[in-house]
Formats: sequence, structure tokens, C-alpha cells
Amino acid sequence: MATHIDELQPALPPRWLRLLEALVITLALPVIGWLINPEDPLLLGSGLTWLLAIAPLLVGMRYGFAMGFSSALLSVAVMGLEGWWYHGSLINDRAQRLPIAIALILVGMVAGEMADVWRRRLQQMAIIHRAQSTRLEEFVRHYQLLRVSHDQLAERLAANPFTLRDALKALEEKFQSLNPSQEPLTNHGSELLNFLALHARIQQAVLVPMDHLHRLQPQAATWFGGETPLDWNDPMLRACLEQRQMICLRSAMEQGINIDNAPLLAVVPLIDVEERIYAVVAVTAMPFIDFHRGHLHLLAVLGAQLGDMLHHAQHTPQGGSYDRHAVVAQWVRHARDFQLTSLLVTIDFSSQLSNAQVQPLINTVVNQQRGLDRSWVVTHEGRPQRLYVLLPLTQQRAFAIYAERLQEVFASEPGVGEACQYITINYQVIDGGLSARKLLPRHANQEVSYAHL
Repeated sequence: MATHIDELQPALPPRWLRLLEALVITLALPVIGWLINPEDPLLLGSGLTWLLAIAPLLVGMRYGFAMGFSSALLSVAVMGLEGWWYHGSLINDRAQRLPIAIALILVGMVAGEMADVWRRRLQQMAIIHRAQSTRLEEFVRHYQLLRVSHDQLAERLAANPFTLRDALKALEEKFQSLNPSQEPLTNHGSELLNFLALHARIQQAVLVPMDHLHRLQPQAATWFGGETPLDWNDPMLRACLEQRQMICLRSAMEQGINIDNAPLLAVVPLIDVEERIYAVVAVTAMPFIDFHRGHLHLLAVLGAQLGDMLHHAQHTPQGGSYDRHAVVAQWVRHARDFQLTSLLVTIDFSSQLSNAQVQPLINTVVNQQRGLDRSWVVTHEGRPQRLYVLLPLTQQRAFAIYAERLQEVFASEPGVGEACQYITINYQVIDGGLSARKLLPRHANQEVSYAHL
């Protein structure tokens, strides 16, 4: 049984064989007629010239218009030759033979044309079938690749279920739980390195603090996964300190850094928004499947975030909150260095609203904040005028959904109702183009405080 359309297409024999077969069929039938009735080999006296019609019909159906037409002409020539041989005239009995000749030619033409039409249609179907088969084969291959990729992704997610937002939130909670006001790198360097190793799937690394002269302190190094001999003047370490950014094997090769027999896979600085490096994390071992841009990008973001936290721990009074410009500045840097877009939403409250109406709205917004979100209230003479809401790791298209949800909440708030028309919601995209000072201008004769429940 045929399983492919190409098996349904009979292969045409060579042209010389087709010509020979057409000639043999056309001449063989008159010979058969001569054997049957030597006096009338074409059986013209029977009233139906079926013997002559068979050859153009068969040849035309088998090989198409050209061969069918040629066989019909040859049959007409044979009929003329028979008339000359038996009756001494090529066109004997014109009233009988001329319609027969025309009929033979029409039979050959029609049979050949029909064969060509169906052959062309079959060829078109074959072309379409091959195209569909090719697309199906490509789809099957891509499906298999996608299936394997999906299985690998599921295994990765099962082994490392941390998103960037989850990791940053967990880092903040971890840092706050360590009492960072008392030399966090000295007292809690091992715990911080363990946290980085857990979320970036590091197998072996070392955290090396920096002194006040911006020099490495190998004697205070903290190891994870066991110690290994390491050259503290390694070219990748020096490049990280000079460029003040993460250096991995790929970037080192692109920069022409000598990495022959280098034990380091990546060097990540703990750097704040003022580009001060507090320590570096040198990674010496991690799973090959995880040594890609995604994990290195996560490690670089965590290093920058931890550097900002170390900066705030040194410059924030005990029990005080983070400066709003410093918090926004770190997300400006993340947007500039790592293309992590954030939004800064401004909610303006008109003077038509009273404090009793505004304060519940502020509490509602603060209550809906996610783990990394921050908000600040701008007050004038004790009356809230504006609320800043920082939405880290949020794309611009999400603002419409957020604003619509806030408007619905404001409208349903008791005591507000139609007064929500006096509330204006706008936003600014934190994409690294504007500094924190421009995103958060200072307000004369106004106080800015951290919003919390």
C-alpha cells in the first residue's frame, strides 16, 4: 500500500521509449486487424472504427497530449496508406474517411489533454504535499526540541525556584535580620555568602572584603564550599576592581585578559550607587548548566543590591529609614547597568480633599505594596499633597492596570466616592536616563516621610 504521495506518481519512461511505444501501439492494432480481416484491416466496413481509436486513446491517456495527438496523426496516415494500397487513392470514400480522421484526432487530443490536466494537478498536489511534509517535519523537530527544553526548564525551576524579585526581597529580609549596623561583612560575611551561593547556585566561592584604601583583605576572606589556592593578583580580580563591574570568563576573553589556567569563573563586586566597592565575590565553581547569562546577571544584581545595603547601613542612623533618593538611585543604576526597568508613580491629592479622606487612601495604597515596593508622602502644613510609589522591576505597560485598580479602590473607599476625580495618577519610567534627583525633585516648605501602616 502506498504511504507517500510520491509513490502514487508513476515515473515516465525516457522520451525515446515513449515514442517507440506510441509507434508500436499505433501500428500493432492495424496489424491485428489485418490478421483478423485481410480485406479490411482497419475494420472500416464495420461502421465503428474502434481499432483505430484505441491507439490514440491509450497513448493519449498514458503519455499526454503530444503523444496522443501524434498517435492520432499516425493513425490517419495509416488509414490513408490503407486506402492507397487497397483502393489506389489516399482519400477513398471521402464522406466516410474524413469524419473518421477528424474523430481520431479529437480522441487523441482530448485523451491527451485530460491526462495532462490530471498529471499537472497531481504534480501540484505533490508539491503542496512536500511543502506540508517539510513544515510538519520541521514542526516535529521543533516540538521535540521545545519538549526537551521545557523538561529542562521544569527541572531548573524545581531545583532553583527563586525569581529575581524573590531573591532581592529575601536579600533585604536577610540583611535586616543580621543587625547590619555592626560591621555586617566582618560579623555576617559567611551568612551573606551562603545566601548568594544559594540563590545563584554557586558551588565554591570566596568573599574578600576591601579596606579603606580600596585594597583586598585576603586575611579576612570568607570561603564557601571549601578553600582552594587563589592568586590575589589574578587578572580577573584586577579587572573587576579597575572596571567596577562583574567580570566573567566570556567578558575576560572578549577584553583580551589572560585567563590561562585561571581558577576563577566570575568576579562580582559588592558596589553601591557611589561606585564604592565594599567586597568582591570570586566564584571558582558552579554547575556548568547554570553558568550562563541569567545566573551571572542575577549574581551581579544581588551584588549591587548588597553594596547599596552596606552603604545604607553605614550612612543611616540606627532605626532610621532609607533616604528616598538613595533607594531610587539604586534602581536607576539597575536600569542603566542591567536593563531592569522600574516605575515611579505619583499620586496627587487636590486641596478639595480633606485629611480624613486622604489618609485612608494612602493606607490603602501602602497596604497593597509588594515586597520591594516603597512609598513616600509629601506633606505641606500637615496635609498630604502627593504620594510617591516606587514599583521596582515593573514594565511601563503595567501602569495602566495599576492605575485602573487604584481608581477602583479609591472610588469604593467610604467617604470618597465621586471625590476621587480630584486625585491624579501619573508615572515616570526609571530606565536609567534620569537621575534620582530629577525623578524626585525637592519640594520647598514641604516634608517628605516614608509611608507605612
